[in-house]
Amino acid sequence: MNPKGLVNFKGLYGDNRSPLVPNFIHHELLETRSKIYDWEIHEHLHTDLYQVFIIQSGSGVLRSENKEFAIASPCLITIPANTLHGFMFQPAIVGEVITFSESFLESLFKNSPKIALEISRLKQLSFADDDLVFYRILFLKTEIMKELLEENPEKQAVLQSLFQLLFLTIYRQALTQSSPVTTSDNRTLQYFQGFQKSIKQSLQESKSINQYAKELNITAVHLNRICQNLVQKSALQVVHEYLINEAKKYLLNTTYSISEVSYFLNFKDPAYFTRLFKKYTGVAPSEFRKN
Repeated sequence: MNPKGLVNFKGLYGDNRSPLVPNFIHHELLETRSKIYDWEIHEHLHTDLYQVFIIQSGSGVLRSENKEFAIASPCLITIPANTLHGFMFQPAIVGEVITFSESFLESLFKNSPKIALEISRLKQLSFADDDLVFYRILFLKTEIMKELLEENPEKQAVLQSLFQLLFLTIYRQALTQSSPVTTSDNRTLQYFQGFQKSIKQSLQESKSINQYAKELNITAVHLNRICQNLVQKSALQVVHEYLINEAKKYLLNTTYSISEVSYFLNFKDPAYFTRLFKKYTGVAPSEFRKN
């Protein structure tokens, strides 16, 4: 497939505004967006977003990598980041979709690699013979929505706990059912996924773009071309944006000094870290923490 043919949305389907915040969470009914597009969502991907479709009734078709899979309700579909997917829904379908940043999901299961691996695959889970589990998922989804709408103490902690319970339920159900719907055979996506994985595993070491490319057995020019085609950024910008998002987590959730945060992220010069942070966010790390 021609990489230029890959449709990538920075936000939700049809939305190409600026990148979303690290802890972005969004919920909407299926008909809200699908109706606008005459119930057909063309194949596309999100490089930084994970989606869960909860379908209570009705039918449709899931498309991925030019393959089609019938949607049989009640079911749940998980769409990891960097996954080509599209839908053709019947107008009578009833369901909803929860979208959130991939970094939020990673934070939930950073110490549970088995769970993280299982839920990071494109899956359709059927509940035709398991109403109780599906009702549990609907209950957890309702609790999540309530928490999102209300301003209660320790809101983030409660959301994390509810999402953990939701994904543990999905994980257990996935273990009882078949393998993933499909795996990507698109080389461009595979290279980009490998690049992202390597960035996350290399926080404590300083790697050049040439080194990242060498790990993938491609040239730095090829890696830059892939990043430009998928996210309209250079490979170095992709690395920098990941580091800046990690820095935001430290600044918002810890009392570490600016210098300590810069060293954690392997910046040898805190002044350079401050300049880079301001370049990408428009404010210095100290101002970001205050505001």
